Amino acid sequence: MPDSLRATLTTTVGHPARAIQCPHCRALPGKPCVLRTNGRALPEPHHTRITAWEQENAA
Repeated sequence: MPDSLRATLTTTVGHPARAIQCPHCRALPGKPCVLRTNGRALPEPHHTRITAWEQENAA
């Protein structure tokens, strides 16, 4: 595996919305959103978390 691809896969650059608690699944700040049915972590935050973050950081 090329080093550039390996770095992309191992880097955990999260969405800035992870800075707040998710109003949908109640994931804590800094933690990924999870499915409520089985607890599996999601690669992207819930839409409601992104919206809440945008409202909190609106200028």
